[in-house]
Amino acid sequence: MATITSPVSARSERLTYDDLKKIPPDRNRYELIEGELFVAPAPNIEHQRKGFRVAKRVSDHVEKNDLGEVFIAPCDVVLSPGTVLEPDIIFVSKARQSIVKDVCIEGAPDLVVEVVSDSSRTIDRFVKRDRYAEFGVPEYWLLDPFEPRIEVLRLEAGKYRLTGSFGPGGTLESLTFPGLQIPVSSL
Repeated sequence: MATITSPVSARSERLTYDDLKKIPPDRNRYELIEGELFVAPAPNIEHQRKGFRVAKRVSDHVEKNDLGEVFIAPCDVVLSPGTVLEPDIIFVSKARQSIVKDVCIEGAPDLVVEVVSDSSRTIDRFVKRDRYAEFGVPEYWLLDPFEPRIEVLRLEAGKYRLTGSFGPGGTLESLTFPGLQIPVSSL
């Protein structure tokens, strides 16, 4: 993602979710990180293919076990007025359904998944990871479709700890979803 300059972001003060909502719809993905606007082009086909497969497996498990809801991008996650992210996959448990609003999710979901692209690798691995930790997202998955590998990180004492790294031949498991097993080869 790269910072863009537009009539909305050319102002000297930090941007908010209200500013973000004023940007006309196009094929780009917009996020705010501490009031700074980031934009990325629409994901490529491999990104979409892998993300859909993970979302489907998680969604089927969530629905079967009546655990909550799964959302896919584009869906704004408003962590603060100046930090609005758009994860590829989002899970909100039944216990936390109050954060699901008509136009966005307001607060930390139970799980976010980012599908890494060449253009988003640094942002996903460091910048967004740190924001998710800061705002208390309990679990964060990074899916790298080019390795292929899924890393599962759990929030402990305000920082993420790698609890699993699943590559070819491996099977993803998560404390958030007891009983869910996703063979990485199926992705």
